[in-house]
Amino acid sequence: MIINQFTKISELIKANDLCIDAIASIAKPLRKIKIPILRKVLTPRVNIMEAAKIANCSVDDFRRVLEPLGFTWEEASGPKTSELEKVQNKPGWLLECEQIVPLDVRPILDADRDPLKEIMAAYKSLPEKAVLEIINTFLPFPLISRLEDKGAFSYTDEVSKTEFHTYFYKPMGEKAVAKIESMISFVSFDVIEGILNKKSFDMVELDVRSLPMPQPMERILETLGQLKANEGLFVQHKKVPLYLLEELGNLPYRVFVSEIAEGDVRILIHP
Repeated sequence: MIINQFTKISELIKANDLCIDAIASIAKPLRKIKIPILRKVLTPRVNIMEAAKIANCSVDDFRRVLEPLGFTWEEASGPKTSELEKVQNKPGWLLECEQIVPLDVRPILDADRDPLKEIMAAYKSLPEKAVLEIINTFLPFPLISRLEDKGAFSYTDEVSKTEFHTYFYKPMGEKAVAKIESMISFVSFDVIEGILNKKSFDMVELDVRSLPMPQPMERILETLGQLKANEGLFVQHKKVPLYLLEELGNLPYRVFVSEIAEGDVRILIHP
């Protein structure tokens, strides 16, 4: 298989699953792809160059571990790899767009709130053939997946390690994509207690209240990937994790959410 810096990680794994261990060996942040759930969520959206940015390594590190597995590296036409790591060619729809609506969600994150509602409202009100620009402190993988499922085209510009500008183009005739209905219920805590007391499955407990975003979602998905067949996960969170619930709605779990008080949310996830 011929690959370059724009090859998706999921394509590499599909061609040769030995890529999982090889890529995970490059840097600590890349070890997440060894966890099946995280691999399913992240790898279809990320190419080699983007993964190198996330892991703070070079594209050459990927080339070094992938060529021994039989991949042939063929540099994409354009600037050298070192230059490509600093700037990507912007898509035509972004260069030609006459209306870009900016939304800086950093103040929302600083206030310890999830900006998903504001983002989705902004995209819904966006005129066709316009672009929504989300300014964030990290690369918003779940958001990209969510809006692409709605028909949006996306492009991300990494301004710095703590500033990302992600652009979403709303095309003519928003694509109607059937979503898997989530098995998520918002209930009082006594409902969750009743399920726990039945003890029909073993329980793994996880407290993510002290973790900064996006680590709570990553830790929960990582733990889910490690559960045994007869285990469920009981999570203590400080807010309702909307991004996580979007992902769980497409996975084979039943989810119960209870908002006990401000800063105290309990989540029960089980097969």
